[in-house]
Amino acid sequence: MGKIIVNDIEFEIPANWQDQGMMTFTIPSPDKNVKPNIIMTKERLPQPIPLRQYFDRIKQSITNRGIRDFQVNDERDVVVAGVPGIQMVCTWDVSAMKQMLAAQQPQGAPPPDIKPGQIVKQVQLTLMKDLLALNLTGSFPADQFDLYFRPFQNFLKTLKFN
Repeated sequence: MGKIIVNDIEFEIPANWQDQGMMTFTIPSPDKNVKPNIIMTKERLPQPIPLRQYFDRIKQSITNRGIRDFQVNDERDVVVAGVPGIQMVCTWDVSAMKQMLAAQQPQGAPPPDIKPGQIVKQVQLTLMKDLLALNLTGSFPADQFDLYFRPFQNFLKTLKFN
């Protein structure tokens, strides 16, 4: 049986359950309109897959969204907590996603208030240890990327794989 401890919550996981899932962490922001976040997705793979092949599938799914102005600014191999990974930094204009975001709103809700020129810069990091794939996505306003990328990097320094 496994155990998960997150802040003020602790629970046990039966041995035949898989702990695949997603968690979102919001970084404090001095701007009440900006909610920078890190999304962590954990996936237990059914069989081994090369890191590059797995990462390329994620990258392709992002590209397939058809976001205008989407650009990959940097892509590199990294090692975090002794685990190999690939990190990509990309940007896009949030207004290019307005139609997609509007479709996700509840029926009758006003469309999201997104104006052209709201550029997001995102770091996408995939780490793989054996059959465990960990994806970390940090999305920040492009003009404040360096400010929020530092807490993201500090967060990475605390990762441990058992």
